[in-house]
Amino acid sequence: MPSKRCLKPECELRLQRINSSSAGCTAQKWAVIICIEMLCLLFLGGVGRADSSSGAPGGVLASQVITDSGKSAEEVEYQVKAAFIYNFMKFTEWPPEKMENGEHLEGDSSPGPMQIGIVGENPFGKAFEPLMGKKIKERSLKLVFIPSMAVYVKKNSDKNAAAEQYWQEQGKLLRSCHVVFYCNSEKSWLTEHLREAQKHPLLTVGEMEGFLSSKGIIGFVKEDNKIRFEIHLTQAEKQGLKISSQLLKLARRVIQEKETNGKGSANHS
Repeated sequence: MPSKRCLKPECELRLQRINSSSAGCTAQKWAVIICIEMLCLLFLGGVGRADSSSGAPGGVLASQVITDSGKSAEEVEYQVKAAFIYNFMKFTEWPPEKMENGEHLEGDSSPGPMQIGIVGENPFGKAFEPLMGKKIKERSLKLVFIPSMAVYVKKNSDKNAAAEQYWQEQGKLLRSCHVVFYCNSEKSWLTEHLREAQKHPLLTVGEMEGFLSSKGIIGFVKEDNKIRFEIHLTQAEKQGLKISSQLLKLARRVIQEKETNGKGSANHS
């Protein structure tokens, strides 16, 4: 029987706009840096400690006022989500064969990059820019942009046939990724996307409703102005991924299915 997880931290990011023109680009830059550093501290050092102000036993309340000038709430939201994805990668292990099959430059024996695939209409803008100089598992980061399945559905009204053609043409690029983020533009074809993605060691991430029930692995959710995430641990394991217990403790919800008398059941902690 899986161990019971009762640590339910809340990651609260309060966004406050500065109207003063003197703040300028410096405020924008520091807003992102503060956000990323806060998340790193949260992931690396904040797990499992009680926060009396939160009222949640064993929980962590990370309240951070982010000052920003000239950026919309949506832009800052995706900067936060980009930082989360970076940390998801730090606390996930891929099968050895996946890590061995990275891209290499000719004459360069260094490990290939950790690839983040963005599928569909990209909402991130420049959100990943502050992270591109960082490394994960001694590898650089690389973003790849993959077209929406809508392009294929327009050519072929049969969803299954469109999905098959999509994977024939985009499959190699998708399989080269370590993380695949499905944008909201893909919610109508999420089942078709994940049906094939589930066959590969890909950390699938999304933000649309029902992402985990469609067998996605990590789903973003908004709750009381907080950006939080949920994890389908069983699906991650089925795809050959190992997610750190540190990350699991920070999740709003973890789905872990178990077998009971030959029948499947789920433990939603």
